[in-house]
Amino acid sequence: MRKELIWLTVICSALLGGYGCGNSSAIRAQEDHSNAKIEPNGSASEPSPVSFDMKLVKGQSRSDNSQLFDCTYQARGTTARFRIQISLGEMSGKDFPTASATGKFFSVPQSSDANLLLDLEASLDAKHAVNFSHKIPELAFDAVVLGERQSKNPSEGFSSKPPGDWVVTKIFLPKGGDDGEVFFNFNSVLGKGEFSIKDSDYGDYVLGELAKVL
Repeated sequence: MRKELIWLTVICSALLGGYGCGNSSAIRAQEDHSNAKIEPNGSASEPSPVSFDMKLVKGQSRSDNSQLFDCTYQARGTTARFRIQISLGEMSGKDFPTASATGKFFSVPQSSDANLLLDLEASLDAKHAVNFSHKIPELAFDAVVLGERQSKNPSEGFSSKPPGDWVVTKIFLPKGGDDGEVFFNFNSVLGKGEFSIKDSDYGDYVLGELAKVL
């Protein structure tokens, strides 16, 4: 992956013009832009996303224009609770507009996470179950915004026509690296968010990282 990024940086300005190639997140986004489910992929075998409820936490004073959400996942009589803070940059680029983003996951005391982790294991196509009895307070991440004002279609893809209220992002873990990638899409109007698989090769790593804090 690192070698690919170096070559992309070298040829970027010649091939992509004003795409924003100086931003490593933008380069990585361009590599898989079509896989972000902006359009339907037509794959019936792809695991279903894990969807959860999100509620904007109002009255928070932050200088980075980030938004903080309380998140809950209810399944089989249990409720997992966590928080997500995310700050989105401005979209730029002509053919494939993207934006850089940063954020953090925050753990919440007395969260029942067993079913959330079990469902994430299936959704991310992870091969090994995980269980963290002692959570870390927060987990930072980098991200790239692959689409704003998206609508969701019946095949779980996203499109700008007709416009909607979904934001499509891809998260990179750990912060500053790219050992794991996962799509995080959210709709603050509907109060919904979801984790969606990027690649099954990332499944075990992403599940292990999210299990530390969710």
